[in-house]
Amino acid sequence: MIRNASESVIRLSGKNPHYFSYRGKELLLLTSAEHYGAVANSRFDYKQYLDALAAYGLNYTRIYPGVSIHKPGGQNRKNDTLGPGEYLITPWARSNTPGYAGGGNKFDLDKWDNDFFARLGDFLNYANEKDIIVEICFFNSIHKQSFEYCPLHRDANVQGVGCDSFMDYETLFNKQLVAVQLKYVEKVITETNKYNNVIYEFCDEPTIDGTKAKDAYPWLDALITHATAIEDKLPRKHLFAQQIMVGVDFSEDDRIAINVAQYTTSQARQVGGYTALQDFYHRTGKPIEMNETVSALSEPAYYERDVVAASRLESWEFMVGGGAGFNQLNACFTYLNPAGNHPDNHRILAGLRNLRNFIESMDYVKMTHDNNTIKELSVGGRISGMSEAGKQYAFYMHHCFTNYRRWHPTHYVPVEGEYNTVVSMEIKEGEYNLTFVNPADLAVISEQKIQSTGEEIKIQCPRYTLDIALKIIKV
Repeated sequence: MIRNASESVIRLSGKNPHYFSYRGKELLLLTSAEHYGAVANSRFDYKQYLDALAAYGLNYTRIYPGVSIHKPGGQNRKNDTLGPGEYLITPWARSNTPGYAGGGNKFDLDKWDNDFFARLGDFLNYANEKDIIVEICFFNSIHKQSFEYCPLHRDANVQGVGCDSFMDYETLFNKQLVAVQLKYVEKVITETNKYNNVIYEFCDEPTIDGTKAKDAYPWLDALITHATAIEDKLPRKHLFAQQIMVGVDFSEDDRIAINVAQYTTSQARQVGGYTALQDFYHRTGKPIEMNETVSALSEPAYYERDVVAASRLESWEFMVGGGAGFNQLNACFTYLNPAGNHPDNHRILAGLRNLRNFIESMDYVKMTHDNNTIKELSVGGRISGMSEAGKQYAFYMHHCFTNYRRWHPTHYVPVEGEYNTVVSMEIKEGEYNLTFVNPADLAVISEQKIQSTGEEIKIQCPRYTLDIALKIIKV
């Protein structure tokens, strides 16, 4: 049986295990979030940030609690929250010994930083007030250029705990390092057990920087085993999540309740969001999150053409396909601009609110990923959907190409045109109301009644320029 959370905590829905429930109702997780440093960067005003998400009805964010840290100004993000430099605050207190690469004193792994845990608790409390779920991700793959900024680099702490290579950081090779890592996981879980709005994720991208899957898998297994034992002794049980990667696959492990995917397509040993829906949705019977995309509104830009449209393409395709949670990385949120004030960002956040409203306009909890109803499109395009067969169907169609030339095949590039697509589908016998919706603003384009005999039917879409949504409800 899949390990579920306590009744009061965000947990798997009893009505449909592909979704969550919280506070007595089913829940979709949607956000466009800062780059995980909200707590670890002491200059970041997280209340302004959480207020901005809540203002658009967004209810999800993800944090790294002070261990996976980037080089300041790294990854083409000058004011990235995950590169705080001397303003880094971690679970470990600073020592009296200078020499931390980011500025200030080294860390003392024998002393916890009470200020950090007070800040973490305040963040979780405020998020809870705003009805926002927080996914705490313990580790991320250690990038070569950022390794020295990790508090568990041997030169970053006074104990000299660490390993020779960044590729060994997420393995069981260094017993002293592993002991500290397990103790850190235990401390964070113990300190945050009382919060109901928390999900624990173990490691983001564990093999993307060269660590071998055969070495990362037993390390992750040790983390999961330890976390399970710790929570079994505590009052509340929380959901555990782990990213699916080639060779590091916990998707059918009953201790892991949530399968995590990243980016739109599978690349760099990662399983993309829509690929995960196709391959893991029905096989594992678990919620699937797409909890990272390329970063919107960063300099230089990762997205091409219209960032707002690109955001819409990947979020609608995944969530209308039955996804449980979507998080777009958003570089607009910085310590200089914690509320993310920018015209394009307001449009992105409003677009995610539209997506939520579209899905919640149906009895979506009774729907599951649908890979069978659509038979053919008259023109090239991508289509995803979910259904409760014979009662309600939802589909989203868009036109794009995946760019293999720039930053890996990680995102969609919108292709606008004059589309008048015919969709061939097979739905159960009956009379249905068919509504065409413009995803950009939720405006109804047209409505009509259709009759199905149970055989394949062809539906003519009204003219559109990039994307269109279909809602089919039995009369």
